[in-house]
Amino acid sequence: MHLLNFLHVSRMRHRQLSAALKLKASGQNVQAKVAFMAPLSPRKPMTPLSGAAFVKKLAKLLKISRNQPAHFALAVSGGADSLSLLVLAAEAKQKNKHWDFSVLTVNHGFRAAAVQETRYVSKLAKAMGLPCKILTHKGAIPEKDIQSTARDIRYGLMFEWCVKNKVTYLVTAHHLEDQAETFLLRLARGSGLDGLSGMQSIRNYEGVALLRPFLDVPRECLHQTTAKAGLEPISDPSNSNRRFARVRIRNKMDLLVEEGMTAARLADTAGRLLQARQALEQVTENFMQSAVQLDEYGIAYLAYASLRDQPEDILRRTINKLLTPHGGYPPRAESVQRILDDVFLKPRPPKEGGKTVNGFVLRFRRDGLLIFREISGLPEPIVIKPAGFCVWDNGISVRVAKKSTLKGTLQIKPLGIAGLKIMRQLGNDLPKNLPVAALHALPSVWQTYRKKSHLVAVKGVLVHEDIEFEDMFSL
Repeated sequence: MHLLNFLHVSRMRHRQLSAALKLKASGQNVQAKVAFMAPLSPRKPMTPLSGAAFVKKLAKLLKISRNQPAHFALAVSGGADSLSLLVLAAEAKQKNKHWDFSVLTVNHGFRAAAVQETRYVSKLAKAMGLPCKILTHKGAIPEKDIQSTARDIRYGLMFEWCVKNKVTYLVTAHHLEDQAETFLLRLARGSGLDGLSGMQSIRNYEGVALLRPFLDVPRECLHQTTAKAGLEPISDPSNSNRRFARVRIRNKMDLLVEEGMTAARLADTAGRLLQARQALEQVTENFMQSAVQLDEYGIAYLAYASLRDQPEDILRRTINKLLTPHGGYPPRAESVQRILDDVFLKPRPPKEGGKTVNGFVLRFRRDGLLIFREISGLPEPIVIKPAGFCVWDNGISVRVAKKSTLKGTLQIKPLGIAGLKIMRQLGNDLPKNLPVAALHALPSVWQTYRKKSHLVAVKGVLVHEDIEFEDMFSL
């Protein structure tokens, strides 16, 4: 019997026995009042998923035909949850020749065993006829927030691989219990509607759709799928380390079940809150489409006149969207509230000056405000090779032609003071209505050859046939 069910049944038997003893002490007929000796019906055992069910879930989630060509990347760490993706994809591939699957496994370098674990996943994947790519993090190892940092690194590497290889979908094995734990974690942190709505089954990120098709599937189903295939899962010690809040909550789930707060019920609550969130997001999107102007340089303009009579929550969501770096974190709630109070909700908004929030500059004009990236909030320069590809600031992709004539080292970085000076010397037409600080933050490609640096391309201003800038997002 599953441990959670066993604990639940044991507590029910204890309550029945206590009730029976009280009845006996009062001289009443025990068996007439409570048949506690009769065996309780155990929970119906979980059954493994099939490849056909996996295909059906993905097709329904994406609203696509099973005969429509598609390429899915699978996020596989080696645990019992994610190994089920190998089993299901291998079976699905045999029955559906229109779909391709690629396995991604990440060595974040936080544990010595990570190298062997990724090799193990790669070996299993290839044995099942699935190509596998090991992605390795080469940066520093954090001393705190280890779980969240590891998650950010994993997703960052996987999304980058998907974009570079033009793979549209990334699939994870998050399940019903994960959703319930996420709901409780966010409830404990005092989250509002957006946080309590939990994980979404589909979310667009950096031009890739992150898919979680198993949010309504119990963990045990995935484990049964892995076990039936004879795969030995990797045990991650962090999953039992009580230093982490998620582990502590997981260990208390059986107590919540006793009070009726099952994983299914918690996940269902998160689902209803998600529907409310999506309705508000649709209203916000409609407002932004009509009120926000986004130019070719990635600079937004919002007219003060459009703010009148808008609900405060819609304005709050608009600020959050405009001041969140693509793939990054939103501004602090108190910062958003200050902007609401000082700008959006004022009868007479400021007409000059500005402020910096979350790596963005707000520049006040007579009739509205400009919003653009602050140069100090942009990433460090990124080296990009010929025929290479990278995502700059998580919002703009830069691609170098395969047969590029550019020699030496290429870097993408902000235009900066030096670049703007070069542009003016070259006599290039620059936008006259933009602040100098906004021009400094424009993405540009520089060439270093024979110890000399040359400005090659600037998004929206200076074109080079071997360099392609592309906006991966729009309002």
